[in-house]
Amino acid sequence: MKRFVIFLTLLNSCFIAFSQAEPKMVCQYGFTFEISLQKSWGYLQPVILSVTPNTSADAAGLRVNDIIESIDGKPTTGQNIETIIGWLQDSNTLIKLTVSSLKENHQNRAMEEYCHLNNSLTEKDLASVYSFYSLENVQTRSFACPFKTSVNPESNLLLYNTFGFSASDPKNLDLDKAINAVIRKNLEQIGLKYSDKNPDLIIRTHYSYNTNPNFRNNSATDKLPVACRYNVNTKSMENLPVYYNPLIQTNQARLFLQLGIRLIDNKKNKNTNTVVWECEANELLQSDYPLADYAKFHVPLMFMQYPYLKSAETAQFYYSRSNYNYTGINYNMDNLKEVSEVIPLSPAEKAGIQAGDIIEKINGLKFVSAPKVADNNYKQFIYKTMALRDPATQFTNAEGFTRCMYWDKMKYAQIQDELKKPEFSTAFSYLFYFEPYINLSGTNIVSFSIIRNKQKEEVRIKPMVVSEEIFENR
Repeated sequence: MKRFVIFLTLLNSCFIAFSQAEPKMVCQYGFTFEISLQKSWGYLQPVILSVTPNTSADAAGLRVNDIIESIDGKPTTGQNIETIIGWLQDSNTLIKLTVSSLKENHQNRAMEEYCHLNNSLTEKDLASVYSFYSLENVQTRSFACPFKTSVNPESNLLLYNTFGFSASDPKNLDLDKAINAVIRKNLEQIGLKYSDKNPDLIIRTHYSYNTNPNFRNNSATDKLPVACRYNVNTKSMENLPVYYNPLIQTNQARLFLQLGIRLIDNKKNKNTNTVVWECEANELLQSDYPLADYAKFHVPLMFMQYPYLKSAETAQFYYSRSNYNYTGINYNMDNLKEVSEVIPLSPAEKAGIQAGDIIEKINGLKFVSAPKVADNNYKQFIYKTMALRDPATQFTNAEGFTRCMYWDKMKYAQIQDELKKPEFSTAFSYLFYFEPYINLSGTNIVSFSIIRNKQKEEVRIKPMVVSEEIFENR
């Protein structure tokens, strides 16, 4: 429970009141970047690190690892990050970028910034803050893989467009074929083209799968924690028979697995075996995990390190999922009962909600305006409903909290009863009103009791369920 105490103190940061100065507009496009110091990719230019789903950057086609070559016609090479940020902020809402990637060179991307008041909490913000109402819909996870990755600093990866494979080992034709098929699929997805005639890159793989001669067999070994990683093929987190924990000793693994991928230059330095990029995984296995299965799962993760290298010794990954009810209401951070903004053309605007409206109740649940009171009531809700969660679903989230669990499917009626208790102040549970443990009726129509100009009014809104998923190499 100590970890929960740490977690819940973080909620306060979402509710810290701003000064009494007039609220200001905060504008964003929906992407982050850094200035590349890697000579192999976008040297001294901005490289995209992340793109937020459902933003103007996403809609414009901006993608992770894109190199920003110019902003509104101004070349970015050699500019510092302050200058780049200044250009983005001075774009008068519409910005025009020229970007290059493995798929396309010198492509134009135009996008509009999204602006909101700096004292506003969006429904996306609140879904994250109140995630324990529905961890099934809002969660973050992180994990690491033992990938040692290197890139040749003398190679400009933007110049390599095609790839082929070296000859297979006659003794392992089926395994080579399976691994190469996964590699080909992933390289084509990131923009390279397969060619069996004089390709720019030659792909070579090496692998081994051996029994550990020093394995120390005892009953405690079977209880050691195994790795939980994201499967890009099934889009789900999965437990694997892999040990990746500094406390686990080598002699506690039954098997050793190694898989390495090398990209050899066949364009500028033929017959020199110059390695352009290399990634090698070395795993400790709890039990049998066929190499072909390992490759299908992990090759996509390995190639997330190409062409822009994030980490040389281990690869760090972050996953987040967010499904929530969107009405378009933004809430005043200093007084949660007050509507600070209503997004144009949103369900809330169409239903008649206006900025300045005071929300008294949502779905009959009384609103609590004081952030500290709302925070404390939420803490109590988490503590007192822990017995209604399913221990078989327990996981550790990206912040390191170990007791994250889904609701017990056999206790949905009890969960709904707890959510209705006034001492828990669960008005924001409407964000997940489409779930049966929030609303057993199956309808997803949310009722807002508001006060406007001293007049009470009841407004019914049909929200949109917004889904966002992010998986990235950090």
